[in-house]
Amino acid sequence: MALSDPRLDALLSVGEPRLEPLLRWLLEASPVDVADGEAHRTTRLRRLHAALAFRGLTGPLSEAWNHASAIRLLAETGLPDRTTLMGEGFLRIVDRIIPRLDPEGDLYALLDRLNLEEADAAWIEGLPEDLRALWGLLLAPPPEIWAHAAHLLAHRAAAVGLSRDLLALDPEGSDVDSPFFRLTQVVHDAGERPRDAEARAAWEACWTACIASLAQAQARLDDRGVSTDLVFRLELLEAQLARIGQILDFAAGQGDGTALAAELVRGSAAQHGLLTLLRTTVKRLARKVVEHTGETGEHYIARNRSEWWAMVRSAAGGGLLTAGTALFKIGLSALPLAPLVSGVSLTANYAVSFCTMQLLGFTLASKQPAMTAAALARALEEDDGQAQEVELVAAITRTQVIATLGNVLVTMPVAAGLVAGWVWLTGHAPIAEEAALHGLQATHPFHGWTLAFAALTGVLLWLSSLAAGWTANWSAYRCLPEALAQNHRLRSWFGAGGAETLGRFVHRHLAGFAGYTALGALLVFVPMAFAFAGIHAEVRHVTLQAASLALGSATLWFQGTLVWREVVWGLLGIGLIGVLNFAVSFTLALWTALRARDLSGRASRHLWLEILKAFNRNPGRFLLPPRRSATLDSRVPGDSHA
Repeated sequence: MALSDPRLDALLSVGEPRLEPLLRWLLEASPVDVADGEAHRTTRLRRLHAALAFRGLTGPLSEAWNHASAIRLLAETGLPDRTTLMGEGFLRIVDRIIPRLDPEGDLYALLDRLNLEEADAAWIEGLPEDLRALWGLLLAPPPEIWAHAAHLLAHRAAAVGLSRDLLALDPEGSDVDSPFFRLTQVVHDAGERPRDAEARAAWEACWTACIASLAQAQARLDDRGVSTDLVFRLELLEAQLARIGQILDFAAGQGDGTALAAELVRGSAAQHGLLTLLRTTVKRLARKVVEHTGETGEHYIARNRSEWWAMVRSAAGGGLLTAGTALFKIGLSALPLAPLVSGVSLTANYAVSFCTMQLLGFTLASKQPAMTAAALARALEEDDGQAQEVELVAAITRTQVIATLGNVLVTMPVAAGLVAGWVWLTGHAPIAEEAALHGLQATHPFHGWTLAFAALTGVLLWLSSLAAGWTANWSAYRCLPEALAQNHRLRSWFGAGGAETLGRFVHRHLAGFAGYTALGALLVFVPMAFAFAGIHAEVRHVTLQAASLALGSATLWFQGTLVWREVVWGLLGIGLIGVLNFAVSFTLALWTALRARDLSGRASRHLWLEILKAFNRNPGRFLLPPRRSATLDSRVPGDSHA
């Protein structure tokens, strides 16, 4: 192998070697392209060591590498700088946009400037043994750097581990009982006396206790609710403890240098990535939101005839209220109000109507799909067998069909009756002819963007279900119902029984109120936001649209201008709008639930094949009430509706 390389010779002829130019020269070579049985970069690395040895520069390079910032390199590379998800995310965004002036010779900053990638880490892991040994001797830090890096990291981990919200997860324990209270001293002793068996045993016992404490904290979060910042800190602590262990292993002469080097490179590559930061933490929150949504979804599945008839009554009540909601909506839209006032008024109209349904136990059919999809994802995770899952889908489908029919078949005659009553009392229709025509024409499936607007509404229904699930998680994390029941001020105002009743009310209805209020706001303000951008958009909610169709048709009939052909097209449009509302919101909710639970698409694809076969054999199973109690196991649902 030729040792001469003009660029390398020029880099080494300036006296003491400078790390950054040498590393950039090395990284220019491909880690995967091979010549003479060896990757180009590996050949350069071999040539670099030979040139350093030939010029007697191995000592100065080792000193430059073991700069004081080597402590920061070992203790910080690949670990978040902040202890909150939002703080870390904001820092990474700023670092991407605004340059930072780093101290001269800072190894941590040097690795960051090199823009390393996963391929670089894989190359390090594949280095030949002889090169690992040569460079390991050259770059290995002295024992005091390992000790200082471990001690620094222990201080930071102890500060996070002793934060109040983490300690609050174990309300029965004393603060000084936390293993993080002893972590700093134990790590200091293990770093100063790396070969002392007693110090090593104390560190291992403390590490085990810290890991057990984190596992208990994770379990308590799973039992109640998830805070993204708290999950972020728990994951940070796990990473810090793992890094401390690696560093102390090196201090005791037991570490794997190649593995640590590859980990540092991977950490540097991911240091500014937002997706990497969000993936695990947000997935935990998404899973918890989906779990709360799935618990609510159990209420929307009719497994036997009695539950099916209960859904008929509930959906009929929802349709009854929706007729009045649609009439108020048309009346408010006709008022000469400023856009903001109009938007708030329309949102309040929807929210009051929907929350009244919540209180009365009525059902808005289009809210079901996102809830029941989460319940289906939970069944897929439990893997009780395809027969159970097919029966669950059949129950979901027939419940959705009857809920939609119950809403539509009640809201339309009630809406027409409201128009008739208004005409009988006042002598004229309650809405203008222009609004009536719009209510009729907006339902035609092939005029304008009716079907696209129905799909958009399905997205809004899914988003509102996420709002309900997030609220349920937040309430559980804060122990809000229990806190209200025990609040001294509330107990003095309403008495102990009144405070407990309020707590039960919040537990049962808060998530539903949040989801319905979010739905009302989305139905109003999303089209306004599109209009602000110069894009025309409307919502097409199956029950509201059915009421609008009936209101418009009845008005035009009393005026003698009704075209029945348009009514027929409108009825077809109602059916298609219902299908799109259901399909889009269910698909998005199921996709979210599967992703949050790390379930593969293969299981769901196999399920759909089994469903198609079952539907082909017996379509009535998916559309009509069950003839007897289904074989689907009943699961105990949560108390809250959404």
